[in-house]
Amino acid sequence: MRKENGPLGMALYEFSPDGEACVLHDPETPRYWYNYLWNELGYCAQISQTGHGRSYYLNEKADMCMLNRDAARFVYLRDGQNGDCWNIGMGPLNEKVSNYRCTHAIGHSSLQSEKSGVHAEWRIFVPLDETAECWTLWLENRGEEAKLLHVFPAVSFSLDGFSHPRYYEMYRSIETHFDSALNGIFCHGAHPFAPHARYNGYLASSEPCVAYDGDLTAFCGSLNTRTETDAASTALYQRPKRLVEGENCSNSDGALFIPGAVLQHMVTLLPGERKEIRLVFGVTDSAENAVKAARHYTDADAQTEELRRAEAHYREKYDTLSAHTPDEKIDSILNLWIKKQVDFCIVGKKGVRDNLQIAVALLNYRPEKAKEEILECLRHQFRDGHAVLTWYPYDDTRYSDQPFWIIWAVCELIKEAGDKSILELPVAWQDGGEAPVLEHVKAAVSRLLDDRGRNGLVRIFFADWNDALNIPPEEKAESVMLSEQFCLALRELAALSDWLGDRDYAAFCRGAYAEMAEAVNRAAWDGGWYCRALAPTENIGSKDSKGSKIYLNAQTWAVLAGIVPADRLDAVLEAVDGMERDFGFPLNDPPYTDYDRMVGRMSGMLPGLFENGGVYCHASAFKLLMDCELGRGDDALRTMKKLMPDSEYNPSSQSGAEPYVFTNCYATHPKYYGRSYQSWTTGTSAWSLRCLYEGILGVKRDYEGLRVEPAFPSDWDKVEMTRRFAARTIGSSIVGRESRA
Repeated sequence: MRKENGPLGMALYEFSPDGEACVLHDPETPRYWYNYLWNELGYCAQISQTGHGRSYYLNEKADMCMLNRDAARFVYLRDGQNGDCWNIGMGPLNEKVSNYRCTHAIGHSSLQSEKSGVHAEWRIFVPLDETAECWTLWLENRGEEAKLLHVFPAVSFSLDGFSHPRYYEMYRSIETHFDSALNGIFCHGAHPFAPHARYNGYLASSEPCVAYDGDLTAFCGSLNTRTETDAASTALYQRPKRLVEGENCSNSDGALFIPGAVLQHMVTLLPGERKEIRLVFGVTDSAENAVKAARHYTDADAQTEELRRAEAHYREKYDTLSAHTPDEKIDSILNLWIKKQVDFCIVGKKGVRDNLQIAVALLNYRPEKAKEEILECLRHQFRDGHAVLTWYPYDDTRYSDQPFWIIWAVCELIKEAGDKSILELPVAWQDGGEAPVLEHVKAAVSRLLDDRGRNGLVRIFFADWNDALNIPPEEKAESVMLSEQFCLALRELAALSDWLGDRDYAAFCRGAYAEMAEAVNRAAWDGGWYCRALAPTENIGSKDSKGSKIYLNAQTWAVLAGIVPADRLDAVLEAVDGMERDFGFPLNDPPYTDYDRMVGRMSGMLPGLFENGGVYCHASAFKLLMDCELGRGDDALRTMKKLMPDSEYNPSSQSGAEPYVFTNCYATHPKYYGRSYQSWTTGTSAWSLRCLYEGILGVKRDYEGLRVEPAFPSDWDKVEMTRRFAARTIGSSIVGRESRA
């Protein structure tokens, strides 16, 4: 695997031979490069290359408990002889270390470095059966004289993240104390509106603590704090007073403002000696259960076994789908890391549109989890067919596209499962009562039909898929993209109805499809491409538009929906191909240079950022699937390589994004050119996974089994793919649970 060089020519990172880990050799990455570790209980730890990051718990109802404030998770070391202070991952003290290495692996993260003759390692993982994370510290004296080392694991406590009345902030309801049975600090939450019992935090150790601080002001110093507008304070961790001045912790307990946990250990190391400290950091429903968890997970043998179980769990989830292609980079990212990223998006997102898209990708390798998520999304649909945008945080702003994703995802679920009984499962409505899954789907169809506007297209309301395209609703604007998506949904639902034997509803869907396709082709065709939205005052994405002339999604979804007349297809493809940039396809072209009320938020951004002319990778993946639909394998592969993390067109040293996960967008603005905004929680991952396995490799689910319709690039002569599927058919052959194509 190739290495990406840092600014000084050093190898910034490399992948392990098995692809399960990315090893970083310099803590000064272009921005924080994170790993996420979580379990099915809802506990998640975000870990950067310095070791810091957010830890949180989300229960099954998406009630958040943010464990640590300001992502504070640090280990400070101090040489007892010369007073040197440092962190294993260099930050936040920013004292230089040598032989640094951070390993972000599928099931754990670890950091190691050397300073003052001490080699230190810190490993973090999340066990399967506890709402906590396990730390292991190894300290080794590589000098020729005995060492006295002070070790300060330090965290903050927040325990917030849920809705509560004003002036009921969580910091008014929590306090810390040292618990000798825990051998650590317990943070008790007594909030009267806490939605569940796990609003207590703790940090416990396997080794004796010579001192501690539960008040971070005592550890960091009164000048190393800042006061926020609501009078809450937060600690600054760059130069903790007691650490850098050679003092011990003060044995403080904390309440009100800056609760945290700092456990001070003193370790004597003879030359060549190595010692281990094990810690547990997490949330709990009681002090008694915290003690129970700490005693188990700080045991050396137990921690080793729990790590083995956790890593085996990850492998078991992801081994059900794999591909071996002529492209080593595609194999390394899309066989493992992308599946972890898609999996994480379910943890990190709680929105109907987002989670349904993610769930359809999950169908390829975790069908039961996908089914669970699709049914959960249906529970947030109203009886009139529309749905909330997100259920955490709760937002029922009227977006128009949620019904489409419901229809599409349920159709894909039934294809994968081959189980008609799913359609009979009763699922609650957001606004009370319940109905079978099929009634949820039909309610979504009725909603989109009832939402048609003056041209026969579906109205846009606040927004559709593009959150930033906010055409004033009083203008009765219609969404071309959503109308095309609705065509695809109607086509899929007609096929499902045929399979169910409901010929009348199948005919109804085909009639509605023909009517909607005709409306799009009549009202939205602009001579060389499709407009993006129609409004009485002006059309958006037209050759006559002010600002931006063409939008990518209106073209790609027209092809995906199968509504482009043969005599228009070449023009559509020419328009799409003309939008290509160095690292993908911008959402719209050219970007808006001035705010346009008829377009809304996207035109208020700088040109080339995010939705305003940025390369929105999620939408580029739609384009990639369009290529596959048309058999344009070479175009699909080129686009895939532009979307890939650390691509040859836009390496991580330029984009700033992690080299192992997909990102949401790349900027085309000259002052931020090629750089990424966020990674991990982006639908780009779900669609890119589908682009490879369902698009380029062409293994597609259907009601009778799997269809194989590849769109191979011209220089690919052989591909091997393994996929688990219900025992039906693949091509003309009967297959079992595991199939090769």
